Amino acid sequence: MAVCSFRQRELFFEDIGEGKPILLIHPPGLGRKSFIYQNPLKEQFRLIIPDLGGHGDSPCEGDYISIDTYVDEIKTILDHLDISKCVLLGYSAGGVIAQEFTFKFIERVEILVLAGGYPKVQTVRLKVMHLLGMRTIRERPQLMINVLAKAHAKTPEAEQELRAHMEKANFNIWYHFYKQSLYYDCTDRILQLKVPLLLIYGGKSDWINNQYRLYKDHPGHELVILEKAKHQLPTLFSNSFNKAVFYYVKKMLKRE
Repeated sequence: MAVCSFRQRELFFEDIGEGKPILLIHPPGLGRKSFIYQNPLKEQFRLIIPDLGGHGDSPCEGDYISIDTYVDEIKTILDHLDISKCVLLGYSAGGVIAQEFTFKFIERVEILVLAGGYPKVQTVRLKVMHLLGMRTIRERPQLMINVLAKAHAKTPEAEQELRAHMEKANFNIWYHFYKQSLYYDCTDRILQLKVPLLLIYGGKSDWINNQYRLYKDHPGHELVILEKAKHQLPTLFSNSFNKAVFYYVKKMLKRE
């Protein structure tokens, strides 16, 4: 595990594999363990997988970290590694940070991948999921940790690994990550995402895969629906997810 300094605190991240760098951004709470099943991609790509501030091994004693600060964290890691351009992949609410980074530093993004991503919380169920997450992490954080660990793990060992990692998180920062994602809205800027865009959704997650229609006018997008998958794409449906990322990124790189 690697580390770099950011505003008088430390950011920890994995740096594995070789080739075109892919930086993966996790949603609230889960930290970099969101991507424990992406290891096979290291055979073809360099994977940069950070714990954002207040998550996992990247401690933060404050109560709040803004989306803009998370964007600056990502830039700091890329600068630290002397990576001028990368593939950026955001999972679920991690896609909020991925999109904001692309708006702010588009010259640093070669391809944008959103897995279960959204430009705005538009459906009632997606809103309820955010509000439920906010309430649970405030009132019953251990329940939240147990539910997420079980929902994302394929084995008891992985479940324990996820649970132990989430228990390191700053719960106030976790709460505000949910809250900022709930009120995020970039629908009027989607056409400014002037990079190739891959959208991956689970076919059995109608509460989020219908967010696709908000991206339909993006001229450089491609849609992949994993028909038998739910929302936990990188974990429970990792084989199909990894194949989708592999083939799309390789295809787009060949066009250069």
